[in-house]
Amino acid sequence: MIWQLCIQYASGRERVLRSYRNRETALRCVDAIYARGYPLHIAYVVRHAQVQMA
Repeated sequence: MIWQLCIQYASGRERVLRSYRNRETALRCVDAIYARGYPLHIAYVVRHAQVQMA
């Protein structure tokens, strides 16, 4: 499985920052980001990668 670290803005828009094969690694990255402080206007989330059909 592929997991994506996404940044979610207050407007609801999302952007993928990085992809990981291991969910725990992605969650540790989020923990490291939040260790520096919690931003009020954005959130960092880990999601299962969406498969896009061409």
